[in-house]
Amino acid sequence: MPIRILDAATVGRIAAGEVVERPSSVVKELMENAIDAGSTAVTVEIKGGGIDYLRVTDNGCGIEPGQVRLAFENHATSKLKSAEELDDIRTLGFRGEALPSIASVSHVEMTTRARGQDTGMKLNIDGGEALRLRETGCPEGTTFIMRDLFYNLPVRRAFLKKPGYEGGLVGDVVARMILGNPGVAVRYINNGVNVYHSFGDGKLRHAVFAVYGKQTAEQMVEVDASEGGVRVWGLIGVGELAKNSRAHQAFFINGRAVRCAMLSRALEEVCRSRVTIGMYPMCALNLVIPPTSVNVNVHPNKLEVRFKDEAMMRTAAERLLSTAFEGEHVLTIGGDRPAPVTVERVATVREIVPAPPEASNPAAAAEAAAPKPEKAPAEHTVPENPAPEKTAPAAQEARPKKPEKPLQMSAFQDIVRREMHRLGGEGAALREDRLTEIRPEPAAPVQPVKSTEVAKPSDVQEPTPVASDSETVPAPAYRVIGVAFNTYILVEANDELLLIDQHAAHERLQYEKFMAQLEAGRGAQQLLTPLVVRLSAREMALIQENIDVLHDAGYDVEPFGEADIQVRSVPFILGKAELRPAFMDAVNALNRLRSATVDARRAEVMQMACKSAVKGGDPLTQGEIEALLRQMMQTGAPPTCPHGRPVMKAISRKDLEKMFKRIQ
Repeated sequence: MPIRILDAATVGRIAAGEVVERPSSVVKELMENAIDAGSTAVTVEIKGGGIDYLRVTDNGCGIEPGQVRLAFENHATSKLKSAEELDDIRTLGFRGEALPSIASVSHVEMTTRARGQDTGMKLNIDGGEALRLRETGCPEGTTFIMRDLFYNLPVRRAFLKKPGYEGGLVGDVVARMILGNPGVAVRYINNGVNVYHSFGDGKLRHAVFAVYGKQTAEQMVEVDASEGGVRVWGLIGVGELAKNSRAHQAFFINGRAVRCAMLSRALEEVCRSRVTIGMYPMCALNLVIPPTSVNVNVHPNKLEVRFKDEAMMRTAAERLLSTAFEGEHVLTIGGDRPAPVTVERVATVREIVPAPPEASNPAAAAEAAAPKPEKAPAEHTVPENPAPEKTAPAAQEARPKKPEKPLQMSAFQDIVRREMHRLGGEGAALREDRLTEIRPEPAAPVQPVKSTEVAKPSDVQEPTPVASDSETVPAPAYRVIGVAFNTYILVEANDELLLIDQHAAHERLQYEKFMAQLEAGRGAQQLLTPLVVRLSAREMALIQENIDVLHDAGYDVEPFGEADIQVRSVPFILGKAELRPAFMDAVNALNRLRSATVDARRAEVMQMACKSAVKGGDPLTQGEIEALLRQMMQTGAPPTCPHGRPVMKAISRKDLEKMFKRIQ
């Protein structure tokens, strides 16, 4: 068959297939261009899922009149000057493919006015051909309108989904751009309905509020840590904020929204016991690294990146993410609790409205683009009395008509953040002496909030003393009311009623104790009779080279002749397992023994902690309850059981008074 050179139109349509998959990819490219142009406000409007109509308006630097035509040439860009700069990319776009690709598969109209210019330019192009350019009046910035996507490629258009589905994908892209660029005010309109409207004040928590609502924004945990040229900052949602998929995990590398399995795994490892099994933490996380450490030019849509040293990057990410939960305790009461997060009132955000077609007065057009007074109806503030978390459109409607009132955050935000899912009890009953092992030494003094003598039922024993006669035990900052159903400990603390699941609480304490032994290399049990194993020469050499790794894993081995070794201790979680096969499996996996063993044994440790903890239904003495509460306040660990179930639920006094109609 003869070889032919394809014409420009065919080449353009082929290239467009790599960049333009659907309306959401068009929005992504145009919003990236707007942000690279220095925009502080961007409006996205779609109709018919973005297939029929799509508009992106920004207030960026615009395009110079003499370069408007050039912007629609293939691989024409203002963001890259030489091939060497591909190793140091600091902009979101750089290939120069977006505008010509979009124009080759749709009807495009663009108006743009560069800063300092008296007039702007208007361009029309249909299917990459019949380009028409003329002078017009418009505000500074650029408005890009696309109509009838894939009108000239009916096969491609047939593969698009229904408008509702395509509109949802556009909303996902806009949401991620809001989370990744909190300093840019973004407005998203779908078929005339305001879906998102971010503040653009640079605060990530406000961006989360615009996307997910007030309740989520208040409960997410902040992280900001750096080491060795790597910085991780953002917000993490665990507990009740966990989702049943990873769709709510938003990752940004140097400001670029990406799909990153490495960061997702690092996040899930850090949050392993803070979400219920089968659920995933949500997040909006930014990874800032030197541009030379990552290659962003490995995916046609720039959605994936490649690291020079992914293993090192994951280790650093896990270490930095773990700082978000430093200082937490299984139970926090009184003055030890961190101050609640507050979301302050922010300035009004105004929609960017494109100039009417063929505006002949540039001065009037600029005046129309000027900021509106504070009384503009589009003003957005955080509501004083938030409704439960809703989808974005409903959250917009729920905002009050009197924005001058500042936000009043719940005084109990932190304790609500530590709540998880519905409490559950355990069925089997154990004896009261299960808790004797957790009676601690006297704790550091706790600032008393209220000291009240506890009324004890006749069948509850007196608490066992935990201090000598010469020591003074401070009055607790709480009052134990009793136990409901022999499962839930009721505690009054300040203006809250705490319900503590005794099994989940003790299970967490047991898990922390066992894991500390495991990580310290003390998780081994001595064998009454050493296990003698005959090895090949290769296996013997392998063991001698990795004797320290085996010891860290819980195996104590030493030579026993020329071809034998004896195993004196094994990991304590092996119990009555077949020791010889387990040891040989460890030998055969020596190069990955340390991580593989810890990962494999974590589930066993969780099982041990669950079995050794008191169960729902076990009656506890007053002394055991007090000891359990003290240990919870001393132990630095998540306020969840190892499986992610909540240890505690809190009901505020205000909520109780509302429940009984004492207040409105």
